[in-house]
Amino acid sequence: MPVVPFNHNLIKIGKRQYRNPIYLAQEWREALDNNKYASPAALARSLKISRARVTQIMNLLDLSPEAITLISSLGDPLRKPVITERSLRQLLEIAPEKQVEQLKIILLPRLMLTSPTARFKSPRVGLTGQFLNSYLRRKH
Repeated sequence: MPVVPFNHNLIKIGKRQYRNPIYLAQEWREALDNNKYASPAALARSLKISRARVTQIMNLLDLSPEAITLISSLGDPLRKPVITERSLRQLLEIAPEKQVEQLKIILLPRLMLTSPTARFKSPRVGLTGQFLNSYLRRKH
């Protein structure tokens, strides 16, 4: 019987395509809610990853709703790893009202900006930049 190669990298899905960790967590939550898998452990076995890894990704849904909306606005898949599960995990340790502010600090340099007050003018940023421009103009 031939061995089928398995790609253990759930984030990178192809050349220059990366999964948005929030979309991934939402898909897994939906699969568990719809009883496609009996438990997170069953999901982990199906994906051939550890239960701890499933928990790490699923915990991202504990971010504030505003932070989840901002991250989701980046779309899925991403052209580059603008935001990673690892960078989002640190947001879980701070108060929900500070998460969006910290998220902006993480996102701005990764979207090729020179300063936090700069606006998104690069055509490579596209709709993400339009959304973030309007988001940054709002007072929080």
